[in-house]
Amino acid sequence: MSSTQSGDTDKQRLEPNDPASNTTGLGVRVSPEPCEIFRQVFALSMASNALYTSNGTQDALLECMQTNLPRIVSAIGGQWTVVWGPVVWKDQPDVEDGPDNTWFIAHSPSVPFDDGSIREAYVVAIAGTNSNSDYGWTENLSVGRVVDFPAWVANGIIEQPVPVNQKDIAPFKTYVANGTAGAVHTLLTERSPPGSASAGLTLYEYLTGIPASESTRVVFTGHSLGGTLAPTLALALVRSGGLKGKAMVYPTAGVSPGNRGFANLFAETFPASSSTCPETEYAVWNTNIINSLDIVPQAWCTKRILSPAQNMKNIPSIYGVPAVRLIEIFAFALRAIANSSGTVYIPLRSRIIPGVSEATPGDVEGFLGLAMKNHNAFYSDLFGVELPELEGCDGLTKKTKEEMLLEYPVIGDIEWEREHPGEMEAAVSALQASEGALDDEEEEE
Repeated sequence: MSSTQSGDTDKQRLEPNDPASNTTGLGVRVSPEPCEIFRQVFALSMASNALYTSNGTQDALLECMQTNLPRIVSAIGGQWTVVWGPVVWKDQPDVEDGPDNTWFIAHSPSVPFDDGSIREAYVVAIAGTNSNSDYGWTENLSVGRVVDFPAWVANGIIEQPVPVNQKDIAPFKTYVANGTAGAVHTLLTERSPPGSASAGLTLYEYLTGIPASESTRVVFTGHSLGGTLAPTLALALVRSGGLKGKAMVYPTAGVSPGNRGFANLFAETFPASSSTCPETEYAVWNTNIINSLDIVPQAWCTKRILSPAQNMKNIPSIYGVPAVRLIEIFAFALRAIANSSGTVYIPLRSRIIPGVSEATPGDVEGFLGLAMKNHNAFYSDLFGVELPELEGCDGLTKKTKEEMLLEYPVIGDIEWEREHPGEMEAAVSALQASEGALDDEEEEE
């Protein structure tokens, strides 16, 4: 397989685009521009996040998605239909909370791309995670251990990845976070359930069965944690030789999946496209689209000297100074967890779009409010795409504000730390002595 170039937390949905604009379906603006493909892909990404505000058992959440997703996807335009999934997966399926991951594949026989071509296209849309669950915390915070990415690919990506012992971490090798690799394995190996499209097939089986064609494009997309899983999944499938068509990646607000070796391998496999829409900032493939004021893409790099624009030391003062003292402590603890991996996380190629500054927050609650706004509403406004509303899901309940905060990497981690101050104090004391192992001024690895 080759690649190609070519907040408020208590609201039901992301902030909508200007109501005076012409919208259809998920709020995708009707436009003759070739860049419409980017908005459609982002809308499919948002469709995978439709359960963001909902709690329920796995069966109830799945039934809701099966009922709503075909309507949501068809409303986007572009002749999109669901051809695999949806899958709603929970590590504890009978617990009434949010899904750990939700994903599906949409297909269109004829899509105008930004280079002027008309192509058959598949979009793999991924959402995650429920940080209230034990699995969610593993997926979000399992950055203290890493997997040898090339070794995992060589052994077979449908095999469970195995983390490397820290004593065996070697300079200049290619590593991915253990939690990210484990989540990608789940995405690949869970079967589409009864009542979903292509029931009985795994994602791996469906994607590797797509016939080879120079005109077909397979696009991987996701937001937040989905924006981390999508490029990792795409890279695993391409490097394993499983896919036969041309792959493209369109993540938004993703964290750094792995170290410099991983970032370099991604850049080599998925070259950045030359924008055919220079006035549209987000119109570039194989690049993480991020808001400069979004704290999530600042993770998990711990060394400012290696990545000045995206590193965890930027988080406390990202909304101005003086920084909130508790945020400094919380960010330090998260940085120490990343440092314990024995390697340094480096961001994937990014297109950084300037955010809109507001008054400096004076407490943790104000900081988290701005963090949610910059992680959700900013992207909704940028693309003119709303988070879809669900209908006929009587078996579900709405999440609390605190539960919605817990949904996201970094934001949810800070909220959890705020809710568990005693545990945090003990953890910070234990980590403080070892944090210097990867000082900001040292060379990588």
